[in-house]
Amino acid sequence: MKKLLFVNSCIRKEASRTLELCRFYINCFMKMQKMSGADWETEEIGSDILGSLRPLDRSELALRDSLLAAKDFSHSMFDQAKKIISADHVVIGAPYWDLQFPALLKIYLERCSVTGLTFIYNDEGIPAGQCRADSLMYITTSGSPIGDMNFGYEYVHGLCQLFGIPKTYFASAEGLDIIGNDAAKIMENAKVKITDIIKEIQSS
Repeated sequence: MKKLLFVNSCIRKEASRTLELCRFYINCFMKMQKMSGADWETEEIGSDILGSLRPLDRSELALRDSLLAAKDFSHSMFDQAKKIISADHVVIGAPYWDLQFPALLKIYLERCSVTGLTFIYNDEGIPAGQCRADSLMYITTSGSPIGDMNFGYEYVHGLCQLFGIPKTYFASAEGLDIIGNDAAKIMENAKVKITDIIKEIQSS
């Protein structure tokens, strides 16, 4: 059975417009997989779980370094890295905050970035990603246009290259809080784009 890993950093939970798009994406993705005869399951890492993760401090860094030196990955600090490695498709839902995303998502990604797990170095010192997922979908919403300041997606895209996830996709609903804009129409247009992306993923 294949696994879709949903990293849900939508702090407003069900009131989140980003989460609305994520739920739409996952529902459509799973329906299309079922129609094709594929067997998938979904695992969600919610904002409650993400909020329980602490930034790596001096003592934890020392512990992690000692564990990595011993090639001992049994500690719970490596749990998130193991989950993203084992996923076949990853979905990240992240509202557009401060030109990027909520801080709890950064902490999660920091926890996933582990030498010897999500990536290794070859004899020439070149990193090789160890994740089995062939794609990642990044979904966001914003009150204003994002334009060329899409630093959250660009950061995740860069990590995917490090982790060995070859394809990344992006969908957004932007300008939702601008007076005069039809927010409902913007959301519907984003769902159309999401449907097109799912079809592209399915055909690739």
